[in-house]
Amino acid sequence: MRWLCFNVGTMGLPLATAHEQGRVFSTCMPVTFRYVRNTEKSPDFGSKYQQDIEPAGRYLLHNEDPGDVPSKWESGLVTLQCPLVLLFNTHYPDEIYGPHSWKAALTDHYGVRGAALSRKLRASGFDGIITVIDPDETREIVVL
Repeated sequence: MRWLCFNVGTMGLPLATAHEQGRVFSTCMPVTFRYVRNTEKSPDFGSKYQQDIEPAGRYLLHNEDPGDVPSKWESGLVTLQCPLVLLFNTHYPDEIYGPHSWKAALTDHYGVRGAALSRKLRASGFDGIITVIDPDETREIVVL
């Protein structure tokens, strides 16, 4: 499936690479890393944070040394065999959500949202999404 990643890049998705806390995150390159995540269900804010279009999955943050995690948070180890690594926002790094966000780029590219978007990503060979703010910092990570 590695060939697919190159095709996706030529089709307009904003691919990226990050080097963070001793890990390299690059599209379709296997990576194992420690994470933290809030286990509480997020309130529904709809379009405010683009929850209405985001792919379904388990949302994580990369953290190689989480220490003691707060109540209702968990830490662990995850391996992604073929992640899709995207810029968090292609044109306006300070604008978190909007028409140039990673969520909008995926929705525009695949023509679907939510669980349907996750199914299309999995059918394309991806097992996760890693978003990158700059070459040294990841943001949202989704295990599909």
